[in-house]
Formats: sequence, C-alpha cells, structure tokens
Amino acid sequence: MTLPDATRSGRVYPLLQNLDLENLAFATVQGVGNTLNIEEMNEDELRRLVLVNLARLTVAGEWNGLLTAGGGTQYAFEPIDASLMPATYSRFSPTDVYRLWSTTVVYTDLELKASFFRFVAPKDGTMGQITVRTGSTQAGKDDARIGIYSSSAGLPSTRIGDIDIDVNGSADLYSSSSWNTAPTLTAGDTYWIGFVSAGATYAALSTANYTQYLALGITHYPGTAYSMIYNNAGTDSEMPSTIDLADTIAKSAAAYVWTFQYA
Repeated sequence: MTLPDATRSGRVYPLLQNLDLENLAFATVQGVGNTLNIEEMNEDELRRLVLVNLARLTVAGEWNGLLTAGGGTQYAFEPIDASLMPATYSRFSPTDVYRLWSTTVVYTDLELKASFFRFVAPKDGTMGQITVRTGSTQAGKDDARIGIYSSSAGLPSTRIGDIDIDVNGSADLYSSSSWNTAPTLTAGDTYWIGFVSAGATYAALSTANYTQYLALGITHYPGTAYSMIYNNAGTDSEMPSTIDLADTIAKSAAAYVWTFQYA
C-alpha cells in the first residue's frame, strides 16, 4: 500500500528495489535524491526518500543511527552569542580565561591529532600576535601547531591561517606573530582554532575548566561539552588544509586557553 494520497513511485522505489536496508549505503540514497527537484510534483518521491533513509538508519544503528549512521559524523552545536566577544579591547581571549582563572587552572597535553574549538571574531581585521599558556617550565617539547579555520554550516571547513609556537622555556606565556599565513577575520563570524603537537614530545597547555563555564551560565561557548571536534583519523601532527568531517568525532573537553591581538 502506498503512502496516503501518493501516486506510484517512478524513481525511488524502482531504483532501490533490489537492495536491502542493511547494505544500503548513504551514497546510494544520496544519488537517488540528487536529481529530484523540490517541487510539488516530486513530493511523493521526496517523502519516500526520507522514509527509506529513516528505515536505513534504524536498521544500521537503531535510533542512534539518526546521529551516527548518516553517511558521515553528525554534530549539533548551538550558535555562539557574538556579544560575548566585545570589540573594544587590544587583546582578546575567546576562552574567557581572565574570569576563569579564579581557583584552578587545568593543564592538558597536546596530542598528535588536532583538536578544534569555536570562537567568534570580535571585529574585522587580520590576526597578529597569538599567545598560549603552558602548564609549567617546558624543556625539549615540540612546538604547539595552531590553525585557524573558516566555518561552514557551523563546522570547521578550510584553513585560513597557521602558525607554530615554540613553547620551551621558563615563562608561562608563549607568543608568536610569525604566521605562515595570517588569517583575516570578519566581525561576528564563527571560526575554529585547531591545536596539535608538532611532534611526539607533547607540551602541556592550560585549559578552561568545563564546570567553570557552567557556573558562569556560559553553556554554548568554547569549553562546553559539545564545542570540541577531535581529528581522530587524521595524519599525526597535521593541521590539514581542509577538515574531513568523516575523520572527526565530537568530544567532551575543556578548551585550550589562548589570546590574540589584531595586526
């Protein structure tokens, strides 16, 4: 029996009739739907396509399939309130470090796979000096490799800037203005910053504590449990030119503390 008030399927069911749901790939579903125009005459076929894909997800991963079996990792991030990044200061701290360093500072080693966190540009301009804080005196540690990425549909997309920072010495703060490519930011737009160790001897960077964000009522800003993406399948020490979301997972983690100035 067809869908209510539906005509006989001329595309979706005939093209998929010899396939079972367990082995139906998302790319096949996508290929069937790509040529369907969004218009009234295709409404029945569009409904069928949604029904088939919903059934495929249910078979592939029960209801978890709605999040994890859609042909690529899916993420759900709330919008960042751009007003949390005022444009009136000479140095900006997207992880809100100065309010968070009240009682404890958490330190986390960099890893060989990149981690990415969101931030909003406070004003137009090109990034100048960028600064990170380390956990203690560092000796013989590999550089901290940093990349700035544009955002597409709320997710990290294309690298627009990258820089390496030497984090060896007795100071807590380490800075550099020697961008390989200096990123240009647009006020109010969302960007992503990536961190990775340039080698297997990890430096420890300070992070903002997740619970401190919640205490401040900041539940949709870097540091919250759903604001980090981890490049779990990428190349070691790589800050890729583009982010392949199929190589990433979402993780619960605090954001690294960093500040920057405009050039």
